[in-house]
Amino acid sequence: MMITDWFKRFVNARKTGEDREPELRRISYNPRTTSGVVINDDEMLKIATVWACVRYLSQTVAGLPWNVMKPVKGQGQIFMAGTVANRNPLNYILNKRCSDEQSSFGFRETMMGWLLRYGNAYSEIVRDSLGRVQQLTLIHPHRVHVRRDMATGQLWYEVSSGWFGQGQLVRLEPSDIYHVRGFGEGAVGLSVMSYAAETLGHSRAAQIFGAAFFGGGANPSGIVTMAKPMTQEGMDTLEKKFKRAFSGPGKSNGVMFLDNNMDYKQVSIDPDSAQFVQTNQHLVEEVCRWFGVPPHKVQHLLRATFTNIEHQSIEVVTDVIKPWVQRFNDEAEFKLLGNTRESLYCQMDFTSLLRGDTTARIAYYRGLREIGVLSVNEIRAMEGLDDIGADGDKRVTQSQYTTLEMIGVVPAPALPVEPVEPVEPVEPVEPVEPVDTVPARPRKPAPRKPRNKLNGHNHAHI
Repeated sequence: MMITDWFKRFVNARKTGEDREPELRRISYNPRTTSGVVINDDEMLKIATVWACVRYLSQTVAGLPWNVMKPVKGQGQIFMAGTVANRNPLNYILNKRCSDEQSSFGFRETMMGWLLRYGNAYSEIVRDSLGRVQQLTLIHPHRVHVRRDMATGQLWYEVSSGWFGQGQLVRLEPSDIYHVRGFGEGAVGLSVMSYAAETLGHSRAAQIFGAAFFGGGANPSGIVTMAKPMTQEGMDTLEKKFKRAFSGPGKSNGVMFLDNNMDYKQVSIDPDSAQFVQTNQHLVEEVCRWFGVPPHKVQHLLRATFTNIEHQSIEVVTDVIKPWVQRFNDEAEFKLLGNTRESLYCQMDFTSLLRGDTTARIAYYRGLREIGVLSVNEIRAMEGLDDIGADGDKRVTQSQYTTLEMIGVVPAPALPVEPVEPVEPVEPVEPVEPVDTVPARPRKPAPRKPRNKLNGHNHAHI
């Protein structure tokens, strides 16, 4: 190692360091849960509520417009205070096509799905010879291991060609990895699957129990007693006959014929008595808590009403969607725009998610227009309509508005104005016909008298 490299590492070294490499979990994890069901990244998707939560969040984030923005002069970097930087090549990558294999929608949908299942999502930043971003290619979390250089404290990523560290290993610097972290500690997000394994196992076990319960036939189910003994062959034949007649969801509540002094006693358990339905409803809410999704977004409308459903939809945007969007934007600004961003920033616009119904939008736009916040063209742009020209850029406000300093000030009485007497209209003058006249002859100028050269006065000759 050269002296300059050693000196650089020494200067940039952290004063405090991690005593271990970043971990995805701080608890022990056993794929086979207490309920006896195995839960891993694929088995968890077999639970209907998990699938609905992952699908809703992934498709919602993927469907938002994602652009490179430049702030409006004098207004700063605030929400909706910028315009889209269409000439920036990165804008096309973020909003249209991230790579040759993935559109922007598919890229974010996959990344968001990985975040919800593993707590982390990775993609490689492919650059040209000048360091400009060309593509974002996905890397499955199973292939990535986050490492830390204990001497400098800097992170680096170890990527394998196969899953779980199998195959050739490649080292990538943090500047070459677009890494979105979920909820967690430090450099990595925590694996949701590891922490929610018992809840997911309970839900999966209830799902399997329900399938087996109805698959075996809910009715009849009981004990057959006989007064006379029966051979083993006869017992086997009778058992097959019962299964053919009553086994399966479409064969319940059938008529049973018994002979040989047989007696049947029903011992089946009613699903409501076993609280099967209540258990499933409870587990839906439990799974939703792990992903932060309101139950009504996964078609669980047990406690939803028409009066609060719109407010709940707004809450899910501000409480659930916005934090995930912020993670994507922050990492993109730091890794993709870099230190030479020149006030540019990345933004996913979720204004469309906050729209209410037609009546609510009309009241919203009218209120902002009456106080001069929005113009007609701005309102039309928010509704996806073309502008109406320069007249639509004018802002209007109501005339009765005043400043805070003028509130309570009694205006001075206006001076009386004397009424002005109306002026009688003047009759139009008839035009006079022109009279033919002879033009006057021009007068000849009088002859000039000679001047005396001596004194300039006129003198008569003697």
